[in-house]
Amino acid sequence: MREDTRRKFEQAIWRDRMRKIGIAAAIAVLIAGFTVLWSLDASTVNTRIPGEITNVGPLVGTSTQAAQEGLSVDVKLDAGGSVRVMALKTTDPKVGQHIEITEHKHGTGRITYTWK
Repeated sequence: MREDTRRKFEQAIWRDRMRKIGIAAAIAVLIAGFTVLWSLDASTVNTRIPGEITNVGPLVGTSTQAAQEGLSVDVKLDAGGSVRVMALKTTDPKVGQHIEITEHKHGTGRITYTWK
């Protein structure tokens, strides 16, 4: 094999190896990024906030058991704004009732509310 042919062949092999290493590194970075975001979303700061129930209605969802056992409750927060939470029928929420709901601030900035 001539020297210039051998050199071109080795360069082609190294280019192929570097392309594969680059693709593997990009996949590893994506997996690490998703893992970091997932762990950030799992970390929460819970705060109890007061509010007043403004509306109680049936829970609309895909599960018939949830629809039978749950209610959709609209809550006007004392700090301003309104949110909708799910509650069990056994808690017997009434319009005008003052309650405290839990605000969950996730590490990613997402905010969710639950009836607790």
